[in-house]
Amino acid sequence: MAKTNYLKRTINDKEYYYFRLRHKNLNKPKDIYAPTVKELDQKIRTIRNELENNIVNNKDFFETFFANWLFDVRFLTLKPSTKERYESIYRNYIINSPISKIKIKDITLNDIQNYYNKLLKGGSSVSSILAVNKLIAPCIRYAYNNNILIKDFTGAIVLPRENQETKLNKASKVQPFTLDEQQQFVSAIKGHELEMLFLTALNTGMRQGELFALTWDDINFQECYININKAAKNVAEVSRTGREPSKIIIQTPKTINSIRRVSIPSALSDQLKQYKLKQSEHRLKLANLYEDNNLVFCTIYGKYFDSSNIRKRLNKIVDTINSNEKDKSKIIKPRKFHDLRHTYATRLFELGEVPKTVQQLLGHSDVSLTLDTYTHVLEDLKVMAASKLNNLYISMRAK
Repeated sequence: MAKTNYLKRTINDKEYYYFRLRHKNLNKPKDIYAPTVKELDQKIRTIRNELENNIVNNKDFFETFFANWLFDVRFLTLKPSTKERYESIYRNYIINSPISKIKIKDITLNDIQNYYNKLLKGGSSVSSILAVNKLIAPCIRYAYNNNILIKDFTGAIVLPRENQETKLNKASKVQPFTLDEQQQFVSAIKGHELEMLFLTALNTGMRQGELFALTWDDINFQECYININKAAKNVAEVSRTGREPSKIIIQTPKTINSIRRVSIPSALSDQLKQYKLKQSEHRLKLANLYEDNNLVFCTIYGKYFDSSNIRKRLNKIVDTINSNEKDKSKIIKPRKFHDLRHTYATRLFELGEVPKTVQQLLGHSDVSLTLDTYTHVLEDLKVMAASKLNNLYISMRAK
């Protein structure tokens, strides 16, 4: 047995080594106990290190500390829709997770790394893990900045990356209309009460929430452009106790780049003018039954649209087109409303527009997001470009 200067004490018939620690940051001496000399040495080093670095003796479990930080600190500067998304991450990835019952002062790089590795092996997507880290990392930094952790280890966390295959899989979920499908769709919606909503989506690439929040003040008919500066979203109010029933709110768009000006074709501008006149006549007929929010697109009573209802009506139109189509090879697949935005971007690329311009028109935060989203479109255009070159060389040889 190794020699030691530590004394022994028996507590509840069990023998312990102990050491009385004195330190300038302690109001009174602290007695430290451990069953072995090695463990006592480790405890003394840890406590001394914490005292030297003024580490606060916070005994909260990670789950509790995270909740306090999220709801009392992080939520102070967030939009309601972001709060809702972060509360979902807390509920699904923090509560009762492998790291939830580790004390915040004891949490380590390995704890977090092992948790992410387990999520990845368990089938969680790369984007989900990155979203979780987007919350865990600043929480760890907050603990470090408040002297609860000795070290901010977040920079050493190894995060998974999306490979080319996963990027292509994401891009394959983008389903724009082909030009022929778009023409069929535009013909099918003539006279439909949602015609102008769908046409504006196809000609501006605006997100659904941006269209739902659009007011007549946002449209400049003289210079043919739309100012996009807000979005409508169905959001539930959340807190650590849960979530309330959802309701429509108006908030700033997705990112700072989403606040933008989009030029519109003069034909669409003329159609919107006529639509505004009809809407005004309808509003006068309903009088006090109409809730005037100055919205461009709304229900017959002037209220905000419901997104799920709009999607059903969109695909009902697609079903009608398919029911009239005798050639089964031309059947149009069901679409999400967001695919109208993808259709707008695809047409721009097909017309030769550069990615940077498409990024700005769509309000993407970065051009790489635009390139990743429309990988399939750009690949098709490369093939078309090669084919054009081939035809050019054939015609040159023929001369």
